[in-house]
Amino acid sequence: MSEVQEYIVDYLQREYSLPEDIDYETFNFVEKGYVDSMAMIQFIVLLEDEFGIAFSDDELKDCSFRTIGGLTKIVEKKIAENGNE
Repeated sequence: MSEVQEYIVDYLQREYSLPEDIDYETFNFVEKGYVDSMAMIQFIVLLEDEFGIAFSDDELKDCSFRTIGGLTKIVEKKIAENGNE
């Protein structure tokens, strides 16, 4: 598990107690009701602050943004683009 994915999973576990047997790559935390729209805004701000990135509107609309694996890839790509590794 990458540092970014570990951060995302730790946050979701701390806030929402995820099931133990989930597939982190495909688990849709929005569809499953773990994060509502208000919590998602807070989560986005937290990720942007933690990793020194800013999400575009297109990234926020991307359905992969709602899965742990997809969100991890988006954040890692943003970090690499910004040279914040």
